[in-house]
Amino acid sequence: MTPRVQRKQREHEARRQEILSAAESLFSKHGFFKTSMADIAINAQFAMGTLYRFFKNKEDMYISLVESKVEELERLVKKHIAGESTACHKIAAFIRIKLDYADRNRDFFRIYVSEWSGFEWTVKSAFGERVWKLYMAQVDLVAELVQEGIQNGEFRDVASRDVAFALHGMLNSTMYIWILQCPPTGSLVEKAHLIQNIFLQGIAKSQRDVKAGHSAI
Repeated sequence: MTPRVQRKQREHEARRQEILSAAESLFSKHGFFKTSMADIAINAQFAMGTLYRFFKNKEDMYISLVESKVEELERLVKKHIAGESTACHKIAAFIRIKLDYADRNRDFFRIYVSEWSGFEWTVKSAFGERVWKLYMAQVDLVAELVQEGIQNGEFRDVASRDVAFALHGMLNSTMYIWILQCPPTGSLVEKAHLIQNIFLQGIAKSQRDVKAGHSAI
C-alpha cells in the first residue's frame, strides 16, 4: 500500500468519525427520530452529499455508531479479562469494565436507552443484524466464562447461556435507570460491587469464591 493510499484511508476514516461524532451529539440531545440528516450535515459542517458517501441513510449511521462503540467495549473487555486468573475474577472485570465504559460514554448510552424501541425495530433489518451479532458475542463471552468456572469448580452446574442473559439483564437495567437521571448522578462503577455479589452468589459454590471475585474490583 502506497503512502498516498494510506493517507487517503486515514482522511476517509477521520471524516467518517467526524460525522459519527456529530450524529452522536445530536442523537443524544434530540433523539434519533427527531434528528435529520440535514441536522447532522450542519453540525458536522459537511455537505449532504458527503454524508451519503459514507452512510446510506440515518439508520445506517445510527447502527454504525452503536457498532463502533460495542466493538470498542469488546476490545476493552477482552484486554482486561486476559490478565485475570479465575473465572470469578474475569466476570468481575467484565462487570466493572462495562459499567465504567457506560459511565465514560454517557451521550452514547443515552441514545442507546432512550431509543430502545427504535433500536429493537432496527435490529430486525439487515443493518441491525450486525449489532445483534456483537451483542450476542458479549452474551457468549459471559457464557464461556461461566462454563470455565463450572469446569474449574468455582461455580455450580448452571445453564451458562441463561445466567449470561441474566447478567446482561442486570447490567442493562442498571444502566437504563442511571442514564434516565438528568443528569446521571454518581458513578456506575460504584454499582459493580452490588451486581457482582448478587450474580456470583447465585452461581458460586462457596462464599469464598464470591469474596475472591469481590476483591478483584
